[in-house]
Formats: sequence, structure tokens, C-alpha cells
Amino acid sequence: MKKLYSLIKACMSSDMNLFKVKAKKNNKTSNLVLMAFISLCFMLAIWTYANMLFEKMAPLNMQFIVLSIFAFLISIITIIEGIYKTGPLIFNCKDDQLLLSLPIKRRTVLFVRIFKFYVFELLFSALFIIPLAIAYIRWGTIDWTFFLTNIIAILILPIIPIVISCIIGAITSSIASRFRSKNFIQIVLSMLMLSLVFYTSFNLENIFNYITKHATSINVLITKLYYPAGAYANLIVNFNIKDLLLFIAINVGIFAVTIFILSKFYFKINSRLKKVTNTKKVRVDNLSIKPNSKRFALIKKELNTYFKTPVFIINSGFALVLFVIATIVIAIKYDSIVSLLTDPNTIGMSRSMIDNNSSIFIFALITVTAFMTSITNSVISLEGRNINILKSLPIKTKTILMSKIYSSLILTTPILLIGDIILFIKIKTSIIDMLLLIMLSILMPLVSHFIGIIINLKYPKLDAENEAEVIKQSTSSFLSVMLGMILIGITAIVITHVVGVLSSTLILFLATILYIIINIILYLYLTNKGTKKFNSLTV
Repeated sequence: MKKLYSLIKACMSSDMNLFKVKAKKNNKTSNLVLMAFISLCFMLAIWTYANMLFEKMAPLNMQFIVLSIFAFLISIITIIEGIYKTGPLIFNCKDDQLLLSLPIKRRTVLFVRIFKFYVFELLFSALFIIPLAIAYIRWGTIDWTFFLTNIIAILILPIIPIVISCIIGAITSSIASRFRSKNFIQIVLSMLMLSLVFYTSFNLENIFNYITKHATSINVLITKLYYPAGAYANLIVNFNIKDLLLFIAINVGIFAVTIFILSKFYFKINSRLKKVTNTKKVRVDNLSIKPNSKRFALIKKELNTYFKTPVFIINSGFALVLFVIATIVIAIKYDSIVSLLTDPNTIGMSRSMIDNNSSIFIFALITVTAFMTSITNSVISLEGRNINILKSLPIKTKTILMSKIYSSLILTTPILLIGDIILFIKIKTSIIDMLLLIMLSILMPLVSHFIGIIINLKYPKLDAENEAEVIKQSTSSFLSVMLGMILIGITAIVITHVVGVLSSTLILFLATILYIIINIILYLYLTNKGTKKFNSLTV
């Protein structure tokens, strides 16, 4: 037990640095306040949505439906988040050789890694369960069992989603380890898994409509689909100690069985992932080395880092994948989408409104993709302990920072431009609108890239033990994603107020001018204060 405790303590202190605030004394308090403020804002949003649903269901005495739905959605979100986190956090870890050399059972090593994953998801789950419970207090009957059930729910609900994520991660890692291009195979499989989960998530509205119409049998339905969600709602409404013990036993049992099964082949997968496979025959006759420019060498280094880090690609590139899918769907099903938008029972837009503002729909799609694709929010942190080496090179700091911007544009711009061309062919768009949209396809991702690297310079994480901690669990990545969502929301509000008042060409022209100005301001900030901040970084 003492060995287990020491191992858990060591792993938590090295890999869960998200929950530590390392900063200068004068910044430590402000960082803690920032993290608390962001968490409270998120919980307030969850409380608002839950309260709205409770308000509709309370007159029908069906509050348990909201509990079941939220418990189910929390699990789905945990699975989505966990699928591409299992790779760097559980499989192919850097400390495999060290841990395997210690007198510790392999099953114990696996347990500690999954437990580390569990602690993070437990805190994540609490951000949903606590505001949900607070909202329920107003609309339901509560006693001491209500608080007991919610505490246990926070501890238990993440277990099965984590198990599912670990199983999917094991399958994708096992398949990927059998190929020479392990990272590429793992990326493709993870993208397919995420696409499947998102496709299912986007069809939840149909499930909810069915739920609303068949409210009397909904608890039975959700219990059949996903036992923990139904059990949680049932314990809140009709508490029974036997049901509570059964709920705990089933989840803990599944957790134990999963660790036992995974431990049988977990380290075989890891050994294959670390194996270097090379079947090419190399023949060197006349060796010549062609020197590259400093900027080209830096861009090549950034691209190599990107493509060799599966979690980086999955986290930052999934919005681009969705853009490609959306583009293909619009090109193939354009008439069906127009019929849906003009249907009086759905959105009820007029056909003339759609035809006159088709360019705005393309603009909206570019906006969502650009601001949800944040590549640069981790590029400084990924330098890690090599940051001092990079700073010592005979290269201007401005060149180093801009090479990270250029490499990000190389990744985003071609995909957006190809999608634009496909949409231009399918949707009637004027030449001027086409040119403006092409410019926006470069300018808007550029804003996102500037913002990401500026935030990462402000909140670097150079002492991370793995890539997932930087990409998924750092302050800079979180703030970049949240700021991107805010920018999408602001753009949506502006568009809804100016469409029909201004022509689509004028809207696109004003947006182009605005983003040119924003990019100039961000460029000047990065090349002045950003370079000073980069030069002051050290490990």
C-alpha cells in the first residue's frame, strides 16, 4: 500500500500540473482567481441550461428526465475528451522503462495511470454535477440522501466513460502499433472514432424529441441505453440504499475488470509503439547536402513536431476535418439543406434570403473553422526544456515566432481554400465575393494563430511531462479555445443583425478590412512585446 501511495503521489505531482499554479508571487493569486472565475462562468452556464429544462419539466413532475439527460451528456463529453487523451497519458508514456525497472506489479502501474486520468475527469465531471444539483434544489424535494447521491455521482459517473475511452484507446493504439507509420494510423483511427461520436451527438436532438413525446417511459429508456444515467436519476428521486450499493459495485467492478484485462496486453502495445520499424533499403551513392534558409528550417521543424504528435493533430485539426465534411455534405445535399432552412417548422428562412446571402453562409462556415482551429496555443510550451537551445541559435526572435505562424498557415490555408473552391462551384457567388472570401480564409485563421501564440507566451508550460498536458490541460489552450468560441458568438450576433440590412458584398468587405487591421495590431504586438516575453522565458 505504501508503494502504491508513493507511486500515485509521484505520478500526480509530475503529470497533473494543471492543478498547480507555478508563477511569480505577484502573479500566483491572479492566476488562481482567473482559473476560479473561468470555472464559475462555466458552472453558471450549466446551471442556466439545467434551470431552463427543470422549469419546463417541473409542472409535469418529470424532473428526473433532466437528471438522466445531463448524466448521459456528461458521460458522452467525457468519452469524447478521453478518446484522444488516452494515447499520451496511458499508452506510450515516457516513463515506461523507469516504472518497469521498479519492483512494482504491471497491473499497479496501469492502475496508477488510469487513476491519474480518473482524477482529472472527476474534477471535470464536478463542473457539471454541482450546478445541476444546485438547479434541482429549486424544483425538487431534497433531503440528506440528495447530497450523498450527488457526492457519489461525482466520484462514480466518470468511471464507465473512462473505461470506454481506455478501451477505444487500446484498440486504436494496438492497431497503430502494427504499422510502420504508427502515428498516422493512430491519428486516422482516432479521427474516425471522434467523427462517429460527433455524428451520434449531432443526432441527439432527434433522441430528445422522442424523449419529450414519451416522457412516461424515459427513465426506462435511458437505463437501457446507459445504466449510470438512469441509476443516478432514480437515486435522486427514489433513494434506496440497495440501489446505491449496486450502482457503486457495478462501476467499481467494471473498473477492476478493465484494469485486469488491459494489464494482460497493455505493455505489449507499449513495446510495439516504441519499436522503430524500417523496411526501406537505403542506398547512398553521391551524398550532397543542400542547406536551407533559417526560416525554412524552422518551418520544417514546426511541421515535423506537429505531424509527429497525434494528440496535437487531433486536438487542433478536428475542426478542419469537420469543415471538409461540411463542405462535401453541402456540395452533395445543397438542395436538401435549403429545403430544411426554408421549412416553416424549422428555421423558416425565405428562399430569396438564402440566394442573396449565400456568401454569408460560406463566411460563417469559415469563421467557425478558423476560430475553432487553434494550433499555436501550444507551440511555445511544446519547446519544453529545449527553449534555451532555441533561444541560443543565431536567429532573430521575430523569425522564430513568425515561423510558427507560417507553419500554422501552411496547415490551415490549403484546406480552407479547397473547401472555398468546392462551395464556389456549387453555390452561385459573385467574383468579388469569391475574392473577399479567399482573403478571409487567410486572414481569419491568421488572427487565431496570432492570438494562440500570444496567449501561449503569456501562459507557457515548459515543464510538462508529456504533450497531452500541454495541449489538453494547459491554461493557454483552454483560454484560446474559449476566446475562439467567444469570437464565433460575437460574429454570429453581428451577422444576424446586419444580414438583410447590408449587402453580402459590403459585409464581406467590411469584415476583410476589420481583420486586416486586427492582424496588423496583433503582428506589431507579437514582434514587440512578444519577442521580449520569449527572450525572458527559461526553464
